[in-house]
Amino acid sequence: MINDPKISKMKITHKLTYHLLNIFSKWLQKKSFSSRIRFSRRMGSFVYYFLPIRKKLAALNIKKAFPEKNKSFYKKTLKDLYYVSCRNFVDLMALPASKSDTKFDIEGKHYLDDSLKEKKGVILVTGHFGLWELWGSWLGLNRYKIWGIIQRQKNLGADLFFKQKRESYGINHIYRRSSLDVSYDALNNGEILILASDQNAKQKGVKVNFFNHSSSTPKGAAIFHLRTKAPIIFSVLEISNKDKVRITFKKIKTTKESSVASITQDYTSKLEDFVRKNPSHYFWFHNKWKE
Repeated sequence: MINDPKISKMKITHKLTYHLLNIFSKWLQKKSFSSRIRFSRRMGSFVYYFLPIRKKLAALNIKKAFPEKNKSFYKKTLKDLYYVSCRNFVDLMALPASKSDTKFDIEGKHYLDDSLKEKKGVILVTGHFGLWELWGSWLGLNRYKIWGIIQRQKNLGADLFFKQKRESYGINHIYRRSSLDVSYDALNNGEILILASDQNAKQKGVKVNFFNHSSSTPKGAAIFHLRTKAPIIFSVLEISNKDKVRITFKKIKTTKESSVASITQDYTSKLEDFVRKNPSHYFWFHNKWKE
């Protein structure tokens, strides 16, 4: 790793980031499961009180989604959001220990397995919900051939670290704005293309309903399906209790009349159902409804 030519060509600050993340990761891997949970809670509280980046935006989004709720609900949801977000980060940093320490309940796995048997590949749609890093690790470590479309980070040290960390559990990376051929090749080879399709897509998205508000949503999953006929599966991971999580797979049903809008609305509605059950699981920090 130290002699990796990619690292040697980096700026000093990017090299430092890479090495510090590695040190932090190794430290977390040595901690027990309960210690990592306590650390996630403390980290969440610290960020909530002292590093409130986008805190106001998250609070506004929660109120917009749940206008009928009271102040205590808003405060608890926001505080719990910081814990879930920090635990998601800690789980990624602590892999593979975090995966081996966690008990998984799996619902609807047959939808994924049956879809793969069609030999058209699978479009696996998810959102920024729950412990999505642990969700990805379960797929990779259970030998599913997966490809994820990700955003390249400006800090090359962080970008390389997280790329290597995810590759360690079996995910192949496709950077946004890179050639679409790689995505189509993955589907043509009968593999799984993962798309986190919930962030604001601005003018490039399709308008669908999310919590009774119009939301511009990425339409890539629907377009891939319409062009390849690859089945679409929706999936997320919820925290059941302290040491147990649940991964759910749901089939997105399509017909000859299905459109980009109808397909996108279908999986967006499924995501909303999960968010309503666990509002603190959703990553409210992005401008979901910004025009």
